[in-house]
Amino acid sequence: MTAGDPLSEDGLVAQLRALLAPQRFPVRREVELEGGAHDAGGAISFHDHFWPARSVLAVSAVRVAGGDVAAALRAAGVKQLIRAVLATARTADEALDVLAARTDATGLDIALVVLDVVAGTASGAFRGKAAVTLAGEGRLAAGDMLWLTAGGMDIPQEATAAPVEGMAALVRARIGHGASGAVCAVLFKARGRLAEETVFSIGNTHGDIQAAGEKARRFLEMHGACEADLTGIDVALDEVLTNAVNYGFEDGNAHEILLALSIARGSLTIEVQDDGRPFDPLGIPAPDLDADLESRQIGGLGMHFVRTLLDRVSYERRNGWNVLKLEKQLAGLAERAS
Repeated sequence: MTAGDPLSEDGLVAQLRALLAPQRFPVRREVELEGGAHDAGGAISFHDHFWPARSVLAVSAVRVAGGDVAAALRAAGVKQLIRAVLATARTADEALDVLAARTDATGLDIALVVLDVVAGTASGAFRGKAAVTLAGEGRLAAGDMLWLTAGGMDIPQEATAAPVEGMAALVRARIGHGASGAVCAVLFKARGRLAEETVFSIGNTHGDIQAAGEKARRFLEMHGACEADLTGIDVALDEVLTNAVNYGFEDGNAHEILLALSIARGSLTIEVQDDGRPFDPLGIPAPDLDADLESRQIGGLGMHFVRTLLDRVSYERRNGWNVLKLEKQLAGLAERAS
């Protein structure tokens, strides 16, 4: 292959490096981010940011040993694995523990920060030749700057204030100088507003049900729901989604199940929508709890628990979609408001 050939080793590595580059961080009222990476040879470095939940920002800096296609592919895999792990992991340390259990850590330097812009808290962790600088105990004040690096980049040992010259210049000054690695600076500007609703979708597989429960729980925890409410809603949502996955689809194809959660005056409403065959789970006969086990009919017990755990449950068929509405007054919020 000729020099400059996009299918040569160098050409493929260059293309993979370009794919690792993150999108520019958008302008937001709560937080500002700048990052960069540089490789002097023999390494693939990158930084990444994404929002695993509406109020949660995850920022990573990574360096993978090796400058060939295999190393670039490994770096791409690490990037996607971090994102997958943070769908359920609550802290940076938990996420990196899960990552270490599922990938070879040899030649891998990684720093991770998980920041909740509504709560004003952050957790940080690192593995290998990496570092994280957080404000005191992860509780943030407006103007605090957090740092993370992987590789040979130097960062401040303590959280710093926002620089007069701007963040971009401050980050650029730490990149290069013959070292390979990535560095990020995160400026916390103000706490975000607590969203009163959230909408997300999952696939029609049993593997997606747990992820839906985690997202619902995180939303409720942000609003201060108590553990008794959380446990009851976990059980009810698991039963409803299991019914939808088991009985709603007959074509064997992939479908979306939409979930919308909202809180108003301490009352939670969850709408679960799917485009499967018409199926009213409320039509399942209630079990005869007085009958002995041998004569009791199979089925209906799960929906009986759903009705017991929630205040109201209703169903309608709307424009070709099954729509199940679950409503519950949250005890923890009611106590706090009284």
